[in-house]
Amino acid sequence: MSRYGRTPGAGRTRELASRSSTREARPHARLWGASELTGYTVSKAARVTDHTDSPRQRTLVLVLCGAVLALEGYDIVVFGAAVPVLVRTSGWDLSRADVGVLGSVALVGMLLGALTAGFWADRRGRRPVLLTGLVMVSAGMLLCGAAPTAAVFGAGRLVVGLGAGVLLPTAAALVSEYAPTQHRNLYQGLAFSGIGYGGLCSALAALTLGGQGFRGLFLLGALPAVVLLPALLRWLPESADYLATRRDRTAHRKSPPDSWRLLFARDHAATTVAFLTVTFLSLLVLFGAYTWLPVLMTRAGYSLGTSLGFLVVLNLGVIVGSATSPRLADRFGARPAILLSYTAGAVALVLLAQAPPVPVGYGLTALVGAGLVTAQFLVNALIAASYPTLLRGKALGLALGIGRFGGVLGPLYGGWLLTDGFAAQAGFYGFAVPGLLAGLLAGLAPRGKAVAAGQGGRRPGRQPTT
Repeated sequence: MSRYGRTPGAGRTRELASRSSTREARPHARLWGASELTGYTVSKAARVTDHTDSPRQRTLVLVLCGAVLALEGYDIVVFGAAVPVLVRTSGWDLSRADVGVLGSVALVGMLLGALTAGFWADRRGRRPVLLTGLVMVSAGMLLCGAAPTAAVFGAGRLVVGLGAGVLLPTAAALVSEYAPTQHRNLYQGLAFSGIGYGGLCSALAALTLGGQGFRGLFLLGALPAVVLLPALLRWLPESADYLATRRDRTAHRKSPPDSWRLLFARDHAATTVAFLTVTFLSLLVLFGAYTWLPVLMTRAGYSLGTSLGFLVVLNLGVIVGSATSPRLADRFGARPAILLSYTAGAVALVLLAQAPPVPVGYGLTALVGAGLVTAQFLVNALIAASYPTLLRGKALGLALGIGRFGGVLGPLYGGWLLTDGFAAQAGFYGFAVPGLLAGLLAGLAPRGKAVAAGQGGRRPGRQPTT
């Protein structure tokens, strides 16, 4: 047992060498900057992890992180599904602007949670941070379900947001550190397909319980923690890459500074700025579209029941895309797959603006899920592969944290596009443009030094295609 959580199996981390040498330190000097590594050397044990020795642990991490991310998916969809009911809640008198504010409150929490998670996940470990996020999401859901006023409901959304902001970057880092290098994108896609499954459950719950008010939807979202929390405590291991790197750091008098500023050092600055911009645009589209999709479809002439059906189809598209797009990324490279995904989703939104027949609309909506939503999963995998182990959590947390500004603006932006001064098609076009820009910027993002140098906690052998 380790102070950082359950200790991985003995065969998982190979202690290939305890001595350090100047030759071994040079690759890390390129990653961190020579001035930051003066007097520090890194043993191979901190860099070499055998990901093939523990298939059981890989499966556990994949399944448990996917189940945790399903809560995030449920939350993303449940608010948008509840909007038509919230605006009719007696005594609350919510306008569209008020609904936009309530949607953005959760995203402010996600921003703060993601930034905090990146720091603590790199300092204290992935496992305890993930457990904390799960507890917060469940507590916030309970508060929303029992809220007597809109203000209390907003407070619950803030707590949910804080927890959800913690879950996503922490799970992404943990999955990345357990995934075989040649299947890195596939593992991320399979884990993040939990978001699609959670969203699907949320949309089905809205179709079943929506007529009875919003409270049942949020209370239902708190129930999975009753099973998930004991399961995580019992079976979720800590990252072997993280444990080995922490052991190596404590074995030396001088160690690389554990600082946010390293993300903006010479070797990483351009990559970091590019990922922040891509994630900002991507989450603006993702959270804005999820929040307003039922209203967008209603304004386009579809019935409310049909509009909620589009949420079901959207998440089915996410599930399918999570299995197919990562395979393309692993085979042809992450950047071409990301560009293709964003472009396909943007084109589908433009075609939806023409109010096609319902069957065609369902197919286009599935393409939006398989394109725009899955593209963000691939971006997460690309970020994780672009930084060394001790920066990975911070990089994901910062990107998803700053990106949450886009998520905060998304519901407000969608509410503005739905004002009476704009045509019904404006909402679709307004989300298609930033989605396409995100794809172009992802394709132009500089390659991370962790990949270029073959480092970042990955085992030797075949390097990931980025």
